[in-house]
Amino acid sequence: MKKIGVVILVTSFLGACGGSSKKAEPVIVLPPIPPVVLLDHSGLTPLSEDIILIEEYLMGGDATVFVNNKDAFGTRPEMIKRNFQQDGFFTAGDHLFRTKHNDTGPLLNNPVCQNCHISDGRGELPASKKEPMLTMLFKLADKTGAKDPIYGDQLQPFAVQSFDGGDINLGLAVYDGSLNGNELVGEATPYIEYVTLSGQYPDGSSYQLRSPVYRIKDLSFGDFIDDIRFSPRLAPGIHGVGLLEAIPAENILALVDVSDEDNDGISGRVSMVTDVTTGETALGRFTYKAQNPSVLKQVASAYQGDMGLTSSIFVDEPCSDQQLSCNFIAEQEIKTADKTDISNKELALVEFYNRLLGVPARRGFDTISEEWESNIVEGRKLFFTSNCVGCHTPRHITGIAAGSVLGELTLLSLEPNAQPIEVLSEQTIFPYTDLLLHDMGGSCAVTRELVNGDSCTGGAECEYVQRCDGLADDVIQGDASGTEWKTPPLWGIGLVQTVNPEATFLHDGRARTIEEAILWHEGEALNSKNAFMQLSQIERQQLLHFVESL
Repeated sequence: MKKIGVVILVTSFLGACGGSSKKAEPVIVLPPIPPVVLLDHSGLTPLSEDIILIEEYLMGGDATVFVNNKDAFGTRPEMIKRNFQQDGFFTAGDHLFRTKHNDTGPLLNNPVCQNCHISDGRGELPASKKEPMLTMLFKLADKTGAKDPIYGDQLQPFAVQSFDGGDINLGLAVYDGSLNGNELVGEATPYIEYVTLSGQYPDGSSYQLRSPVYRIKDLSFGDFIDDIRFSPRLAPGIHGVGLLEAIPAENILALVDVSDEDNDGISGRVSMVTDVTTGETALGRFTYKAQNPSVLKQVASAYQGDMGLTSSIFVDEPCSDQQLSCNFIAEQEIKTADKTDISNKELALVEFYNRLLGVPARRGFDTISEEWESNIVEGRKLFFTSNCVGCHTPRHITGIAAGSVLGELTLLSLEPNAQPIEVLSEQTIFPYTDLLLHDMGGSCAVTRELVNGDSCTGGAECEYVQRCDGLADDVIQGDASGTEWKTPPLWGIGLVQTVNPEATFLHDGRARTIEEAILWHEGEALNSKNAFMQLSQIERQQLLHFVESL
């Protein structure tokens, strides 16, 4: 309501009493100046560290699901369940997500989406270095970010026969095993060793971290390019991605602080990428370095890079020009009518399934009394005062969630002009991410060594070895440097090991617990990690209890 100033005329009666007859000047009384109300990036009143809102219980707004067991990440929102047609599309997409397609490969990481995103959650590390990696991949680049001319930008450890005959060993890499032009095996075999790092909190409590050493052997197409770097990445959970996609780009841009103007040591920046479906520059939101702008592109790139399945988005097989045996096998595949391995209808169904996976409700909230557990309330305060929210932005609002650019799903086909998705639109959500890139510090070095540690320059026994200090991978991807990572969302993090007991944390799974993940934070997150370490043991447990409630 517009405030109107009131003018009060004060008349003096002194003249009638023998005083001056001069009229008094009117006194103007101005309205009080209202306090300046600062709004957050979403145009909402900023959250308080002292007040936890009831609505924080509904992490995904209308897309919140009330499941806290092994199915927590694979459940559709109630609004989708009640819509017979949309429920059918979700079920069909779920089936495709769990099923091996025809024409996978010739080279691949895994033939089934669900095999990497176990129960729609995180992947898991091999139990030993003798087991092949089935839910983890290695990105490749030289020191400038350019892909390897032979192996491309991603290592594929399996050939198609690994998953065709029931014996996974049939397609594992053999040194120089794919050089003859018509016989194909996996590109190489990566494995992990760990070095134990011991540390101590200021209060005397001790902890141990495991620092990974990555080794790659049995290159089947010859050596990597000089100055090669490796970026190991464990499959992340995919719940809530449709909501993240629907956050307006301008709201994310409002969080950018490249020059650290607020002097908190945090200077997040955006990853701007090309949207292959439109040719326009767009905000990157998905993958560990925010390289994909949409769920559709993320799905299509996973089909191509991880499973060797072409689509209308990515039409090329995962074979470089120099991989003659890979191209030889690819030419023998049976294509669909549009000459791709997966049709637009199938792609749209899997996109719909991914976008509509709900977000589990928070734990620790009594819906009858509408009160939170005291440890969660105290832990939330500590999360805020430690400035973990400097990167893990708690709250966002979504805009109108546009339908698929592929078209509107119908029972028989795709039709033009897909309608917006109501359950994802105009929601208040609590993902705890700013979707920005942050420098987490560290550095890496790649050497060539024998198993005993002696240096080497080539040959069947000579392995590539990457050791890193901190979280760096030294791989440049688009706008992201070798020390930068996108802030991962935290919603559902407390259920990660309920969904998959073997799951671990961080981009490469090195952290066995949430506490270990915090202790790996460096770079822009160093002040927050130090604040966590300075807490008492009880306070650290309260903060962890809060994070586990997300």
